[in-house]
Parts: sequence; structure tokens; C-alpha cells
Amino acid sequence: MTKSNIPAKVEPTKGRPKAARVKDHWISFRVTAEEHFQLIDKAERSGMVPGDYARSRALRGIARSKKSAPATAPIFGDDTRAVFHELRKQGVNLNQIAHHCNRNQVPPPLEVSELAKVIMALWERLLRS
Repeated sequence: MTKSNIPAKVEPTKGRPKAARVKDHWISFRVTAEEHFQLIDKAERSGMVPGDYARSRALRGIARSKKSAPATAPIFGDDTRAVFHELRKQGVNLNQIAHHCNRNQVPPPLEVSELAKVIMALWERLLRS
């Protein structure tokens, strides 16, 4: 038997997959505990790991559009909504000041009393509406 008649050994591919097959992009999403268990259960029943199952469903599954929110009649008028919006903004400001004071163990600035007056005036305006 000559060397040319000896069948060549076929080496299995080792190492990193070819460049076209490298999964180097990430997509992540959050699920509830119930959804997590459903995903794991469905993946196991399909003989897949959860990541492969989610990828398969996302790339080959049925895409459904989100249901639009039902049209509801506005409960409040534009003026009341504007007051709610301003009250929310002032509340956010007050919360940021409180967070800063608590984190750094410093007393609140004197302007907080003025901010409190603005918030109380907004509440009074809402109650009269």
C-alpha cells in the first residue's frame, strides 16, 4: 500500500466558529418569574436551552403588534392636566433635594420652604378644580 492509498484522517473542527457564525451581538429583555418558568418549560419540551428557544421564536415565530390602548374619554380638562404635570415636576425636584441631603448628611437648603409653598399652592389649585 502506498501513501496515496491511505485515507486521510478527517479532523473535527476545533476552536472558534467561522466569522459568519460568531454570535457577538447581545439582545436582552426582562421577564416576570412566571414568564421565566414558562420559557424554561417550553424550551425543555422543545429539547432546547432557553436562549436557543427564545432566539428561534424571535427569528422564526409570529410577530404580533401590540394592542393599542382603548380610547378613553379624558377625565380631566387641560388645565387640570397641566397642574398635575407641574405638581409632578416639583415633586421630582423635592425628591432630588431630599435624596442629596440624605446621602450627604446635610440639612436642606432654605429654598425648600419656597418649593413647599409652590407645591401646596398647586395642591390647593387642584382641590378647587
